[in-house]
Amino acid sequence: MFRQLVNQPGNPNQTLTNVNSLFAYHPLQIGAIAETVWLNRNTALNSQTFNSPFLPWSPKLAYEILSAPFFPGYNWASPTHPAPITPTPPFTAPLDQPGIKNTWDGTTIPIPSPPLGTPPHRTNWDHLIYAYVIENTRIFEIFTKVVETYMYSEELGPPSPQSQLFLNILEFLIFGGAIPSMVWTTSSRLRRDEQANRLTAYYWMFGADLSHAPALATEHRYQKPAASNRDFIPTFETFGREVWRGIVNARNVSGANDTDPSVISTLARRLYDMMTSRRINGNLSREEFRAVAVMSFLHLAVLYDSPVVVDLRAQASSPEIRLQNIADRVGMTAHPKSKPLFDLAAPFSVLMQQIETGEFNTPDKAADLYLQVPAPNRISQNAEWVIDQYTLATGRDLKALPSSVVSRATTSQMPPPQLQIPAGQLKAPRVNGHARPGQ
Repeated sequence: MFRQLVNQPGNPNQTLTNVNSLFAYHPLQIGAIAETVWLNRNTALNSQTFNSPFLPWSPKLAYEILSAPFFPGYNWASPTHPAPITPTPPFTAPLDQPGIKNTWDGTTIPIPSPPLGTPPHRTNWDHLIYAYVIENTRIFEIFTKVVETYMYSEELGPPSPQSQLFLNILEFLIFGGAIPSMVWTTSSRLRRDEQANRLTAYYWMFGADLSHAPALATEHRYQKPAASNRDFIPTFETFGREVWRGIVNARNVSGANDTDPSVISTLARRLYDMMTSRRINGNLSREEFRAVAVMSFLHLAVLYDSPVVVDLRAQASSPEIRLQNIADRVGMTAHPKSKPLFDLAAPFSVLMQQIETGEFNTPDKAADLYLQVPAPNRISQNAEWVIDQYTLATGRDLKALPSSVVSRATTSQMPPPQLQIPAGQLKAPRVNGHARPGQ
């Protein structure tokens, strides 16, 4: 969710400013952003299969919070006329973040833009598979240890004001008891453990555990629903292999072509049915929303040398090295394949959203996954990237043809010849098992 919120296409410097501003917002403003994204989500206009009965805060309430000068507080030098402290530029106000800008149509809230009658901007967030892949890096456990270390010791040194704001958001919105009325609050007395809640959701949707689930099971006991998509992984891997055969054949100029778009569309339809069966009446939508929001917030923190990365002296040229440097500071270890996991998460999310909307359910549309003429399209490029990074992250090669053991064809052996002796000529053997001499 937060990746889409701050992303300014074609302007990486502005995107960086948006991220730094996000980490400085008041937790209530982060909550209001989440409520606004949920209110204006694409699926809110779709069929009841994907819709959810949970209602967010009213637009007026969210707008008032987002427009209030919470950041970074008031100057109380003049108690009669307290003035908001002016943020240090460059700074992006919450209402100016690309992901929620123009999400109000101006009919119920007196705002200057957009003009009356302008369709509101629709919001979106990543597929649950994004959160599953990112969490496999152990980023959640590592930042949990960072927050605990800062709370109870000075081993990491004093945090800067910017890092304190970031850690405050983590403690309030991720590790704290959030406001019950918030849509993305999925914890309660029955679901006390947020990490266990996500483990259950992952198993429910994908029939798979995190790579380090055995180490988590003792402290985070979780349920494995009986009605889970246990066939997701083998079905997706078969789907990936078939798509790769299509990509290989599309590049060949001669030879046999064993691409079968009907098989690809059939497998895509099976994945579509698995996801849809779990989402009837919007089931698991809030759990997905929460998981994606948490993982995307942490992901953004290691995508660049953010304030908390600098304070932890974990600067590096890539997110996986920054995460490992942070882990080293608190005596932990990140997943050794964090790089392909980070590289896989976002493209995998795009592919799963395309599958879940039924985009490849017919053979003619399934061809978009591998067509290379006149040039590779964005769909086929994304699919190829997912296949590459999935292979690197899991060690299961989706580019290898499936092999099976075939028994060699052989003829049955002739039985050995037997000497037929009339029954009357047979002599009884001696008790020691040997025949008499001469017999």
